[in-house]
Amino acid sequence: MSAGETELRRGMAALDQFRETMDALAQQQEIIRISLEEHLRARETLTRYREAGANAEILVPVGANSFLVAASKDVDKAFVSIGSDLLVYDKIETQIERLDARIKSITEAANAIGQRLGEIQRRAEAQGAAVQDLYDRLQTKGAPGERS
Repeated sequence: MSAGETELRRGMAALDQFRETMDALAQQQEIIRISLEEHLRARETLTRYREAGANAEILVPVGANSFLVAASKDVDKAFVSIGSDLLVYDKIETQIERLDARIKSITEAANAIGQRLGEIQRRAEAQGAAVQDLYDRLQTKGAPGERS
């Protein structure tokens, strides 16, 4: 195997690594997108619940676009998970502030992954161009009737 072929194989291996990294980052982006949507839905639900007022008939989302009819009772407080199966019963305003902090954190993580993905894509494109150039040179070099 010539040095050019070895270099071409290394370039192709690097492209495969870039592809794997981009796939992993895309999966992370999807997980973050789902988490962000869930947090935004929770924030909206808490806000609407509080705005409905006491004894209002409301639809409570239970997931998968399914709802229960309920009457609002304590529109000033809500239960929100703080992790490890722990719930906090606190003012809705405080819960919304917690959710806003989480939303900000999730958004920052999404932006960081987006920037990383853009960087990897640019590097992969440059690597792809270099591999294509090397391949073209090897093809020209090995063509019948041509000398290197």
